[in-house]
Amino acid sequence: MLKGLLKNVVGSVAPTLGSALGGPLGGMASKVICEVLGCEDSPKAINNAIQSAIPEQMMELKRAEQAFKVQMKELDVDIFKLEVADKQDARGKFSRDWTARIMGIATVGGFLGYIFLVTIQPPEQNSEALINLVLGYLGGLASAVISFYFGASNTPSKED
Repeated sequence: MLKGLLKNVVGSVAPTLGSALGGPLGGMASKVICEVLGCEDSPKAINNAIQSAIPEQMMELKRAEQAFKVQMKELDVDIFKLEVADKQDARGKFSRDWTARIMGIATVGGFLGYIFLVTIQPPEQNSEALINLVLGYLGGLASAVISFYFGASNTPSKED
């Protein structure tokens, strides 16, 4: 969980490094980030260093990102293509698995069922804050399930 959060935090400042953290080049990306921020190479340390980084360090991180992009181009590595391939691999492995299907059906069914139940109840019986919280959470889960099964990168392109 911390790794996903770290990928998002780094991705907001340095998208290429953030994407690389979640893939096979994660070690290289974390090494670059640690050199810039002067911290140890662990997700928690990197997260803490980013949270307490000064503007000069953030600018240095952006410069390191540019250098990382150049290095990846020299090595003929497309980080975003690797990330898409990783997602396609997961879909290939799990889209036919009954456990994933049952969880997906339960999630989408629960989301739709909750919307139905909230809709048929009188408004004064509903806690608006609780409804918003549950709908937001279930909506995110349902969106992830739908993206997994019907997302744009569900099948490899004709060029591959």
